[in-house]
Amino acid sequence: MEHFILMSDLKYLGKGSKETFNTELKNVISVINKLHKKDIITPLNMVMQDEFQGITNNLQGSVELIFDIEECIIEHGFDFKLKHVLYHDTIETLQSKQLAYERLGFGLIDARERLKLIKKTESRFLMVTNNEKQSLNLNNLFYIYEDYIDSWKKSDYQYVRAFLNNLNYKEVSEQFNINLSSGWRREKSLKMKQYYTIKEMILSSIE
Repeated sequence: MEHFILMSDLKYLGKGSKETFNTELKNVISVINKLHKKDIITPLNMVMQDEFQGITNNLQGSVELIFDIEECIIEHGFDFKLKHVLYHDTIETLQSKQLAYERLGFGLIDARERLKLIKKTESRFLMVTNNEKQSLNLNNLFYIYEDYIDSWKKSDYQYVRAFLNNLNYKEVSEQFNINLSSGWRREKSLKMKQYYTIKEMILSSIE
């Protein structure tokens, strides 16, 4: 039985309070659990005030889930950033539920150790699959993805949100009552096409 453990933890909290953050994070988790119901074995849930975890059933769905978490934060204009560890684990045999729970427990311990490691770095994403080369490739691609998504300031979110909702620069210009050249420059400065491209590259690497 293959599964992927996702553990996520607060990296950065902007000007909001811890209480506000906790409510906002629960809102994100609720949205993602509904959106990715088919990919989730154990729904995302809070395990600490600033940390949540869940278990998914495939790599592609797990990666798309991470993308949607990040975009949900932007969609709602929340001012915080998370660190994510996606850890692949396999239960080779299910002789009993007890064995399965024990193996899952070891997987959670392994994932948490990696979360501790990533907390000591600037990186926000760590992918650990059962293939070392694939893991290296994914982490390199997520390094680029992180560079794009973290270049957006909170003041950019309203424009990013519009582009993420599939509006082109002409429609964005009209929505925000700016001229076409300003809308085009906004799309270029936010590097939206590069953002879409790196997402496609990440998903293509795991097909």
